[in-house]
Amino acid sequence: MVSQQHVNNRARLFLNGNGSTMPPFAVEPMVGNVMKMWVFAKAGAWLLLALTGPAHAAAAASAAEGRSYTADLATMYNEYQRLLAVRDACMTLPGKRDEIYGAYKDWYNRHERIIDDFDNRFAALVKRASKDQGDYQKNYGKYQAEVLQLREESKKALLADKAKLTQQCNEFPAYVRHPKSDIPAMFPVEFKTIYRPR
Repeated sequence: MVSQQHVNNRARLFLNGNGSTMPPFAVEPMVGNVMKMWVFAKAGAWLLLALTGPAHAAAAASAAEGRSYTADLATMYNEYQRLLAVRDACMTLPGKRDEIYGAYKDWYNRHERIIDDFDNRFAALVKRASKDQGDYQKNYGKYQAEVLQLREESKKALLADKAKLTQQCNEFPAYVRHPKSDIPAMFPVEFKTIYRPR
C-alpha cells in the first residue's frame, strides 16, 4: 500500500517568499481543510485501488519495476481532479469566472490527450474489476459518482475559507499557465511508469 509518508510528501505545500499557497512553481497539491488527496475515499481507501483489489494496493514500491500502475494513475488523476475543484471554487468569486476559466482552458488544452487517456484507463480498470457489461455499467457509474462527490466536497472546503480562496484564485491563472503545472513535469516518475514502453 502507498505509505502515509508518501502521501504526506506528495501533499506538502511549497510556500514562496510572500507566503503564497499556490506559487507558480508549486509541484504538490494543497491539503488540509483546503484540499485532500483525491484518490482517498472517506474511509481512507484508495478509490482507484479499490477497483482492482488489495493485491494491487500491496504492489506499490519505490523502484520503477515494482511501482503500482493503479497508484501511479491515481496520483496523476488526482491532480486533474484537484484543479477542477479549485477552478470550480474560484469561478464562484465575483469577476473571476472568465479569467479562471480561460486559464484552466489553457491548461486543459495542453493536457487533453492525457486526460482522455486517463479516462480510458480508469474505465479499463473498472471493466477488469467487473463481472460483465451490466456490472461494468453499474460500477462505472458508482465510481464516477464517488469522484464527483469528493470533488464537490473539496470545492465546499475551499469555499469555507474566503480569504485563502481569494489568494489561491488570484494565483491560479499564473500557476496553471506555467509549464511546471503540467502533469508530466509534476509527476515524472509516475508518468514514466504509466507510459513506459511495454
